[in-house]
Amino acid sequence: MASVTIESTRFGPVEIDEAIILDLPSGMIGFAEQQRFAILKQREDSVFMWLHSVDDPALAFPIVLPWVFYWDYEVDLADADMEAIGVSRADQISIYCVVNVGADVRNATVNLFSPVVINNAERRARQVINTIAGYSTRDRLFRDADSPTPVAMHESEAPNVTVLSASR
Repeated sequence: MASVTIESTRFGPVEIDEAIILDLPSGMIGFAEQQRFAILKQREDSVFMWLHSVDDPALAFPIVLPWVFYWDYEVDLADADMEAIGVSRADQISIYCVVNVGADVRNATVNLFSPVVINNAERRARQVINTIAGYSTRDRLFRDADSPTPVAMHESEAPNVTVLSASR
């Protein structure tokens, strides 16, 4: 199994199995030149992950599975987006949303308008526009001030996530 080591400015050297590197041919919005990413998780039980560029050690987006915070979240993807990543059915994909966190995590926002959709088998991904009305790029991550903070999440199958070792 071949691997690549990235020199992350956040996490130091991180070894990633090449088989789980994501190809984003269009890059992320505003970062079209960055097309190879890996999903990193600092702790196995964390709800927060990082979509980290493999080629730019300083570029990483905090991401979450949207349903951890918005159990009623819906996504409608354009046929062109599905075709671009080579899928035809919802059971072929994973969906993540970018989080914007400032000094107070309770005021964090999540981009439910343009999620990142991943073809799990081919490792191809694309940041898309969710065509369901009502979502924005800055929806509150915690909808209510007194809502509980999710503290654990275990994906049943997480073939696309690298969990960083405790020694980092």
